[in-house]
Amino acid sequence: MKNIKMPFAGTNRRHFLSAVATLSAASFCEAKPMKATLNVVLFNYLNRPIFDVFIDGKVGRGSDAYPATGAGIITGVPFDLGPKTVTWRLDGPKGTPRNGDTISNKNPLRLDTVTQGAKYLGVHIYPDDTADLTTSIGIPDLHPRGVAMAREYGSG
Repeated sequence: MKNIKMPFAGTNRRHFLSAVATLSAASFCEAKPMKATLNVVLFNYLNRPIFDVFIDGKVGRGSDAYPATGAGIITGVPFDLGPKTVTWRLDGPKGTPRNGDTISNKNPLRLDTVTQGAKYLGVHIYPDDTADLTTSIGIPDLHPRGVAMAREYGSG
């Protein structure tokens, strides 16, 4: 056995196998993105309908103009926690300025903390091209900021 070359000269088999086992265990400990699966409720505080609402490319639904908003629920949508982008397209009667334009939230959005036991994600879209994300245990309600903005912009 003196002439047999081992992969790591100067180490015995026990040390070699211990190192291999440690490396294998380390690969199982890699950080994986945190996820949350939530039911999504859209709230549109604009004075016009919107469609193709996406949160990081997910959902793809629309909402009527305020105050006829927040009635639909999209169930079981998985989200990675972290920064989010919300986009939507403007709709309205023929000839309405910006019809069909795609808008992206101007403000930075993050979904980092989810209320313990939360089952819902409220997506609140405002007339100033910003958005908010709220998590809740029960079906979310209108956001006070959105109600105030809808009144200011002539939606309610």
